[in-house]
Amino acid sequence: MGRSKDEQFLHDWVISKIKEKYSRLYKEVHTNPGEEKNFELKGYYPDVVFVNYGQIVLIAEVETKETINEEEVKEWRDMSNLGAQLVLLVPKEMLNVARDICWKNGVASKIKIGFFEVVLSI
Repeated sequence: MGRSKDEQFLHDWVISKIKEKYSRLYKEVHTNPGEEKNFELKGYYPDVVFVNYGQIVLIAEVETKETINEEEVKEWRDMSNLGAQLVLLVPKEMLNVARDICWKNGVASKIKIGFFEVVLSI
């Protein structure tokens, strides 16, 4: 299932912020926002791939409210077996939902879950 236009914007914006922040800590940070296929890893295109000295050390998938569901678990499971730690980044208010889905589907021990929060001060 695809994301709504607003959710896709949020997804891609979070990916760009991750790259901006972590480019100082990793030699290379590759991103695959939206439908872009900029960096492939064993047939998959994770949202963010962190590389140090030629070695992939971490991959991240950014999920939104619309993509934290049972249908995504197969992709999470597959990506967790690519040889690098997988981190799911989810909206803060969906953290427990994502954890529950991972536990229920037996992938909680293979996946780390982090969160993001967008705060607008107007």
